[in-house]
Amino acid sequence: MCGFVVLLNRTAWHRPPAHRDPCAALAHRGPDASGHLDLDGGNWHAALHFRRLAVVDLDPRSDQPFGSPERGVMLYNGEIYNAPYLREVLRKRHVTLRTEGDTEVLYELLLQPDAPRLLDEADGMFAFALVLPDGEVRYGRDRLGVKPLYAASDAAGRLVALASEIEPLRAAGLTGDADPVAVAQGAMFLWTPPPRTGWQRVRAVTAGTVLSRRAPRYDEASPWWRAGAAQPAADIGAAVRASVARQVRADVTVGLLLSGGLDSTWLGVEMSREGFAGPAFAARARSATAAAEPFEDDAPYAARVARQLGLPLTWVDLDVDVLRRIPELVTTMELPFGDPAAVALIQLSGAARGEATVLLSGLGVEELFLGYERYQAVLLLQQLPVWARLTLGATAFVPAPRRYRGRADKFGRLLQLGPRDWSWATQSYYSGREWAALSPLVGLEAVTERHREVAGAVLDAGGTPLAALAECDRRLFLPGLNLLYGDRASMRASVELRVPFLGESVVAAALGAVAEEQLRLGDGKARFRAAAVASGVPEFVARRPKTGFGAPVRSLLREHGDRLWREVRRSPLFDDVFDRRTADRLVAEHVRGQRDRGLAVFGLFCAAVWWERNAAGGAGRTADVLAGYEAAVVG
Repeated sequence: MCGFVVLLNRTAWHRPPAHRDPCAALAHRGPDASGHLDLDGGNWHAALHFRRLAVVDLDPRSDQPFGSPERGVMLYNGEIYNAPYLREVLRKRHVTLRTEGDTEVLYELLLQPDAPRLLDEADGMFAFALVLPDGEVRYGRDRLGVKPLYAASDAAGRLVALASEIEPLRAAGLTGDADPVAVAQGAMFLWTPPPRTGWQRVRAVTAGTVLSRRAPRYDEASPWWRAGAAQPAADIGAAVRASVARQVRADVTVGLLLSGGLDSTWLGVEMSREGFAGPAFAARARSATAAAEPFEDDAPYAARVARQLGLPLTWVDLDVDVLRRIPELVTTMELPFGDPAAVALIQLSGAARGEATVLLSGLGVEELFLGYERYQAVLLLQQLPVWARLTLGATAFVPAPRRYRGRADKFGRLLQLGPRDWSWATQSYYSGREWAALSPLVGLEAVTERHREVAGAVLDAGGTPLAALAECDRRLFLPGLNLLYGDRASMRASVELRVPFLGESVVAAALGAVAEEQLRLGDGKARFRAAAVASGVPEFVARRPKTGFGAPVRSLLREHGDRLWREVRRSPLFDDVFDRRTADRLVAEHVRGQRDRGLAVFGLFCAAVWWERNAAGGAGRTADVLAGYEAAVVG
């Protein structure tokens, strides 16, 4: 697991002083080694910079940049879990391998005549850049985008840099102006749909693709590889076992993030079968969250699962006052982002670093096997005839209990929309009417463009609305939210986060069934749940309700939101992008208990900090207000 920067042509020629390493901003991604190499082809130039977190084959022979100018030089971030199999494939072709690591395996694989076909056989998470002797650059990411990669272009569309994170590009002046559409999306969804990043000249490289650009101009991107269709695999249990067996291997200590939920418990079951004996890490709040929060405490379940599996459990006491952690969250995520769940992983990763360098996580199951409540809502909606949806949508609903009122409101909005809008509307924190009032400059069409594009393609091809939502989640939500914060939060602590449920065998098992076969009304990810129980997950885990990090966002904002908002509302964000008076009303609704707008308000706080740092001259007034506020956590 690593971080890298590639600077091309004029960007590379205008090198910073030696004491200004372009990779210095990525030191957290690679504390174990660094490397630099300049490649000069006469009419083209490439400067390669690298930081290494050593996890497999700790020998310096696997350091990067890897290769030679005569054959090609590669920078690579990730892990290839089936490297032993691919190693044998290469040896049968009489390829000489000098290391025991996966870096050399990927490098030699990419130089084979049939490299695109071989890359389809790789099981792993990766982002790489390969500079060939003639200056051609090939760069890309794994199927689902587990590992990040960003491309910066100049005004003419020429590629000028690649990087694992955005800060090195920003420090080099390559990002261009802030992108108001991305900032608006961060407030609407609490994450930024790829490829937008928050900056006009930086885009996330599309997951599941490798592109090629030729020297010296690097202006036209040609597709070199696109992830092929996953081979169908009906047995989910066997697929999970195979994936865990591959990903539990490392040359450093491997740990488990254990919440006591279905996904992490299944990981614990399979890891124990592979001889895993700890460490396992579980979170608990320093103070009890307020009763109004829609979360169930994970701690009792994690403790019970650990006892049953015989695993030693390390408790990480979380600071759940996420309001004062907003500046840290914005810095860590880089992109416009506002999901407080990331705060828990930032703290968990930091606490685990002293005991483990690799952590296994259950991320990805909800998107692959349709576990979120929104899937059940769309499944129900697509079963209703149009006339019934319109009739129900025009009906005044009886108010639900406060805990469920937000869900009832959202379902009511869905009833009034058509299938092409369900994919974005199930994830938004504003209705179309609310958004028009809040964001007069960045309209609904711009903010929901990517959702409409992805969902529309599925619907136009004859797919169901549920299939369209699932495709949106795999291509947008998964890399844009969960995998983004999984990477950023763990790597900030120099920890590699592995996600066995996104291994190739498990992806194949998930995509081998149509969306409607994955769940039943009232039973999200039913197919996955049944396989988990058959594999040894206890019933008390399998039937517990889905929950999440119980940060008391709603309660904290009701208690302190009015005082903090008086300062946050002065942010230039509410001059440049959003309407201040509309935001005033939204905050007041939440503070007074009229409606639950906690996450929407939290998103506005995050957006204000991001805008001040990246679009308003680097001023940090809102960040200072939030970081300096002190509250007795609501109990």
